[in-house]
Parts: sequence; C-alpha cells; structure tokens
Amino acid sequence: MKKNVLKLSGLFLLTLTLVVACKPKEEEKVETEVAKLEITPTDYLPNDVLQSCVVSSTDFNSWFESGTATENGAVKAANSVTFGHKDNCDFYKWSEQMFLWITSPNTGVYGTSGRVFESPVFYTVSPEFGNNERKLIPHAPGILLSALPSLEKSVGVDSEEGQATGDALMSKNGALIYYITMVNDVYAQFLSAVNAGKMKGDQFPTTQAELDAIIAYAKANNMPLPDATALAMEIKTSWVDASTIDPKDLDRYVVIDALVPTYDKTPTKWTILEKTQQVKLALLGVHIVGSTAGHPEMVWSTFEHQETTPNLSYSYLDKNNKTKTVSADTSGSWVLNSKPTDTTNINISHMTFSQETSSIIATTNNTISPSNTSRTKPWGVANAGVPNPENASVAASNSQVLSINNSVFSQLIGTDVRRNYLFIGSTWTDSGKAPNGSSYSATNTGSGVAIGTSQLANSTMETYIQNGTTYNENGSCFYCHHDFAKTGPTLLPSKLSHVYADIVRWKNAKVVTSK
Repeated sequence: MKKNVLKLSGLFLLTLTLVVACKPKEEEKVETEVAKLEITPTDYLPNDVLQSCVVSSTDFNSWFESGTATENGAVKAANSVTFGHKDNCDFYKWSEQMFLWITSPNTGVYGTSGRVFESPVFYTVSPEFGNNERKLIPHAPGILLSALPSLEKSVGVDSEEGQATGDALMSKNGALIYYITMVNDVYAQFLSAVNAGKMKGDQFPTTQAELDAIIAYAKANNMPLPDATALAMEIKTSWVDASTIDPKDLDRYVVIDALVPTYDKTPTKWTILEKTQQVKLALLGVHIVGSTAGHPEMVWSTFEHQETTPNLSYSYLDKNNKTKTVSADTSGSWVLNSKPTDTTNINISHMTFSQETSSIIATTNNTISPSNTSRTKPWGVANAGVPNPENASVAASNSQVLSINNSVFSQLIGTDVRRNYLFIGSTWTDSGKAPNGSSYSATNTGSGVAIGTSQLANSTMETYIQNGTTYNENGSCFYCHHDFAKTGPTLLPSKLSHVYADIVRWKNAKVVTSK
C-alpha cells in the first residue's frame, strides 16, 4: 500500500483485554435474534457461522428511505455525527449501510437516474496534472463518469489511478481494470472552507459543531448538502468492461456508462492515446472511507463482488463456538483468475506503468496479459495471531465479518444487486488516535495501531501487496495512510487522504466540468 491507495480506517474498541467473539450470554442473545431473522446465507459463505454480528430487522428496515427494505430500494446514509461505537460490529454496520447508500438508486434530491455515487453528492477526483494538482469534477445528469486504467505513474507519487506498486491489473479475459476516485460534498466543502481560511483543517470533521461550520460555509456559496451527517467521505471504485462479463451474469453487477482511455497496443507495450471511448463498466470493488464521531483518522472499509477472485483457506467459528476451516476456492468462474486450482502462482504482476512513455510495459519474460489473482486474507486479517483487542483469534474475527454478510444478505429483498457484493472488513485505530502504520497483535497494542480487520486489502486495488511483504509485513492500511512527523504521527487530512493535498487549493469557483 502506498500513498494513493484508498484504504480503510475508523473507530475504536473499548475493550483492551483479549476475548473471544462473544461471551456465552451474548451468544445466546444473538442466536435468538438470528432465529427471528431467518438467516439464509449466500452460497459463497458457510451457513453455520457463529452469528456474532447481526443487524436487527428493525435497524435494517430503518436504513431504507421508505422505512421498509425493498428490492434495490434507496438506503439513507449512516449518521456519522451520532455514530455510537462500542464494538467491532458497530463499525461493520456503519460500513454496510454506507455501501448500500452509495449504491442506491437516485431518488428525490439525487435526481431520477443512476446511483447515489453518480449524483451531485459526489465529485470525481481528476488525474494528477501539472505540479501535483487535481480537480474536482462535479457529477451532473448527462455527464459520464471518467475511468482510468489500473496504472501508477510512479511509486511514491500521489495517484488514484490504481495499484500501489506501480502495476497494472487485467481480467482473465484481457480487460484492464479501471478506477474512479470520488469525494463527497462535505469533503469538498470542508476542503474549500479550509482553503478560504474559514476552518483550521487540522483533521477531518467529526463533530456537529465542525459540521455546522461546513454547512454554513456551503450555504453561503449556495451549495446544498443533502446528506451532511455522512461527514467527509472518499470512495475508490474498481471496474471492468461489462462486455467481458458473461451476459447471463451481468444483472448481478452494478453497471454504469463511462469514458475510458484507448491505447496503441503491441504485445509488450500499450501506449495511451489522446482520445477516450464510451463503454459500460461493471463494478468489482469499492473502498469506503469516512470520518465519524471520535474518529478523525476515518473508518476504512472495503467490498468486492463475489465472483471477482477466489479465496485462499480461512477459519471461522461455528454456532457451537468450534473452529472450522474452509478450503481454498479451487473451482468456479472468477473475473481475475482463470486457474483457481493453482494457489501458489498467484498475484504476480505481468505489467507496470512507465511515466516517461505514458505506457503500460510488460515485466521481464511477460507480455501485456492477465495474472491470476486471489484473496490471500479473505476477511481482512492475518492467518494467525491476535487480530484486534476484541477477537482473540483469527476465526473469531472472520466470524464477525461472515456473520454480518449473512445478516445483510438475508434481509435484502429478491434479486437486489447489492446481495452480490461481499463486505471484506473495516479497520480503524483505538480511540481515533493518529495511525502509526502498524497492525494490532498480541505484542503490538500501543496507540495508533490498526484494529478491527487490521490487515485489510482489496484484491482489485491492492492485488500485489496483499501478503504485506512489499511495504509492510503487517499489511496495515495505515502503513501508507499516516505520517511520522518529528513529534509523532499526525491526523492532518493530507496525511490520511493522498488526493487531499493535490486539491487543497480548490474553491467552489474552481469546480470544473468533465469533458
């Protein structure tokens, strides 16, 4: 993970003693609630998981604008200002609601077409240009989103275009993976207010008072904030050409129309041309990053389509609190893997990006071609050890993530397209402390360590560093999204969001339209 990777962080855990996923009495209480929910897990997940993290039917229905869950219905943004958090599950619920919100159909203030992330509530962050500058491109009806290939101009340079390692990613069918990075209106107005000298800008907003200042500034500039209590958000999305997805499966994907680059192609070099083409894109992955009450370091969460990549083996706790192991996926059809039977030769880059020539260049002994991708840490934690203060084992942590997936899937109605996207996990720091770049372990419990699913990665965005061996053995999201100043780690927005510094000069008057 490097400066550009949009990864995830969030809130804290009160308990510092190591405990299993649930105490006996808590398990009994949860089991009763699950029985009422009539959990029917997806085929992709085990059906006997300890239900240690569930969303009650009352709470789930309250997420929807109508007050009742409906098929592909509109969901409200989670209230990040009043967000209460006492355990991992609260963070996971926040993440699930935010995902359902941004992928909801536009209604009311959002217009009548597209999804919330396509609405004026969000802005696309432009590619880097000039002297490390970016623009915010407003979303508006009739303006297509623009996607960029999974390229990195150079390791160490801020860029939202893709892989942290400078690599490009391709599907098994030879389609490049594209990325669109966005920020919401609260983020944009906060940045503008800081630029105008109306706010300090020493950390992302977390309180009602800070939000009130942003709302007042936005109102003075005639900029409404319909979902202001979402606070500051940044999202990164990964996409593949929808024409390369089996037509019978395409209705299980979120699909948009977008502009993508074109290339002059040879077997070992693709050079970007000065023109784009319009295509339909299918959503593969989403990073959701947002500030919340008590957590200016932000909650960092990630989701992936169920058919993107196979999992390696993982463990979980069943309903009897017994540890079970799920074998690696060695069959099935996957967008980023053509040979799931091979669990060894995976996540090996075949091409990188050359800044000097603006080209995709094949690595030694390779051509511009797909590589087989797998999730090495399927639910965001290492394969051994103590992942966070609440979970004494990897299996306990995995069970919480699996449990909330089952809970949400069981309550989404009919063929709701969002049932096809897995919640992989969320990470944050204890008490919202400035991240120090490391992950929690039995011997690393100090201030600023990543907790929750503390070694989180998205296989479409951190493909080649999932094992944590390139940049950080622990694989913490915050390894990149932090800064060691002379006086210690900081919570400056520019250190957590690596597009922030490049657009920090942005003002309302300088919003540009896409072409």
